[in-house]
Amino acid sequence: HYPEVCYTHGFFGEPDPIPLEHSRTHWLAGQAQAFMREMDGSGQPWHLRFDLSEPHLPCRPAGRFAEMYKPEDMQPWDGFAETFVNKPYIQRQQLLNWRVEDYTWEDWAPIVARYFGVISQMDEAIGLLLQELDRLDAAGNTLVVFTSDHGDLCGSHRMMDKHYVLYDDIVRVPLILRWPERLRPGTRIAEFVYNHLDVPPTILEAIHKDIPEFFHGRSLWPLLRGEPVRDWPSEVIATYNGQQFGLYTQRMIRGDRWKLVWNTTDIDELYDLHEDPGELNNLINDSTWQPLVRQYREKLYYQLKQSGDRLVGNIWVKDQLLLNLKI
Repeated sequence: HYPEVCYTHGFFGEPDPIPLEHSRTHWLAGQAQAFMREMDGSGQPWHLRFDLSEPHLPCRPAGRFAEMYKPEDMQPWDGFAETFVNKPYIQRQQLLNWRVEDYTWEDWAPIVARYFGVISQMDEAIGLLLQELDRLDAAGNTLVVFTSDHGDLCGSHRMMDKHYVLYDDIVRVPLILRWPERLRPGTRIAEFVYNHLDVPPTILEAIHKDIPEFFHGRSLWPLLRGEPVRDWPSEVIATYNGQQFGLYTQRMIRGDRWKLVWNTTDIDELYDLHEDPGELNNLINDSTWQPLVRQYREKLYYQLKQSGDRLVGNIWVKDQLLLNLKI
């Protein structure tokens, strides 16, 4: 029996007094290991989806992970120098929504340290599953896919959580595949992928099942085998339609160097990711880059249309994007 836990720091997190083995990450890992043993004993093919909410605010690392990282060692994110000059109004508004408008890096550093701690805690929990595969002698014929649905600002651009922005802090997520019998360790794919949309066809091809024609994603296996794919997308698309603070429509197209964010009710954004990885300088109205802006607007429109995004089915909104009818 353990005393009732009373958290006082809200969304900003704090150490979790629950013993590590009873924390959400490690308790769930234990349940998953039991499932793996049961299914392995059945002799039948099996699938396990292991969903952890970590890392996610409020970050509450347990046990040794609570003190693993020191606030004084946390270095500011590239995006922490945000001034909000030439940025959508809603970004500044978020500081007021979360009441962090006066936060300095000294305020954010303990939060970031807990964020790092809970990431390491999650990493160990996933390691327990991989170790179980090894104990079952099942790693060789098991495809493991690790990814995430979104990132977290955690002080980058002086904001928190994930809403009303399409910065790389939020939209650039990991995708790691492990299959010792078919994937060479250390293989890295430089091409852009649609991540989650590409995962289902990749799994279906791995188990020799047909891929439905209506799928928007494509199997990664040609790239994983090292085959050249001439028509692989050179840009990725991301979408956002609002959350608890209200509706807000965004669409993004990102290539290796450039990112265009279309904000239907505010100023658009253009970032040079090579020169400005923190996405601090919005170049959308810079005359030098207007030909590039037009090119990216057209690419974004046609990809949204091809995928059936109804936003561009509205002629008024379509013209806003294609003709740059923005203030």
